[in-house]
Amino acid sequence: MRTNLPHAPSAEEQVFAERRRRVVREAVAALPGRCPQLVAALAEDPPPSYRELSARLGMPHGSIGPTRSRCLACLRTLLHAERHL
Repeated sequence: MRTNLPHAPSAEEQVFAERRRRVVREAVAALPGRCPQLVAALAEDPPPSYRELSARLGMPHGSIGPTRSRCLACLRTLLHAERHL
C-alpha cells in the first residue's frame, strides 16, 4: 500500500539543493546597488508590501517595481553565466 509521506531527499539531492542555495545567495550578494537588499526582502515569507519596502530601503514607492525588474534581470544573467562555467 502506498502512503503519501513526503519523499526524503537522497544525499545527492541534498548536496545539489545546498549548492543551488549557495549559488543563488552568492549571485544575490553580487548584485549592484540596492538589489541585494531588495531581492532578499522580496524573498521573505510573506514578502513585505511596497510601502514597507519603501520605508525599509529608503526608496520611492514608484521606483520599487522598475528596480525589482532590473535586479531580477541582472540576477538571471548572473545565474545563467554560472550554469555555463
